[in-house]
Amino acid sequence: DSEMPNFCAYNLPAVVLTAGKEKWECLSDAFSELVQDIQWKVRRTLSFSLHEIAMILGPELTKAHLLPALDAFLMDLDEVKVGVLQNLSKLLGVLDQTARGEYVGLLCSLEMESD
Repeated sequence: DSEMPNFCAYNLPAVVLTAGKEKWECLSDAFSELVQDIQWKVRRTLSFSLHEIAMILGPELTKAHLLPALDAFLMDLDEVKVGVLQNLSKLLGVLDQTARGEYVGLLCSLEMESD
């Protein structure tokens, strides 16, 4: 079913919350697959909830596992990019000041596609 990855992306924050950060290792491969899914709607769904997953995982796991996804989403289609941009302050709030500072320059250089 072509909608299955989108359902998985939509429900992933609840699964992470239920399993807890202690079980992230069991979920990280599925997360990586969803981040790289060929369907932009799957990536978009995940981009809108990345901050929720970060708040569950905490600073260390977020830095190690979610920041690469954040970087990918920031370079993705606008439909995907908007999800992380709308909730970026919440996601960066999970990180320490040094990690947050690394994104200031990147944010200044972001470009949105225009029609």
